[in-house]
Amino acid sequence: MSIETEAPERKARDRHQLRTLVLALTLLAGVLTVVLVTIGSATWLNRFWFLHYPLGFYVLAQGLIIFMIACCFWFVRAQERIDRARGETEEIG
Repeated sequence: MSIETEAPERKARDRHQLRTLVLALTLLAGVLTVVLVTIGSATWLNRFWFLHYPLGFYVLAQGLIIFMIACCFWFVRAQERIDRARGETEEIG
C-alpha cells in the first residue's frame, strides 16, 4: 500500500522539479542572449552618449547588472508561484 501512495507523490515531485528546471534554463538562456547581444552591439552603442559616458560602456557597466538583478527577483517570484502550486512554501517567523 505504501507503493501506491508514493506514486502520485513522486509524479508531483517530478513535475515540480521539471517546472523548476525549465524556469531556470529559460532564465539562463534569456540572460545569456541579452548579455551576448549587448556585448556584440557595444561598439555601435558607443556612438551615443549617456551621462557623459559612451552608451555601450554604460550599458555594459551598469545596465546589465541592473538587468540581472531584476531577473533574479523575477526568478524568485516565479519560483514562489511554482512552490505555492505544490504547497511547499515555508513560512518564516
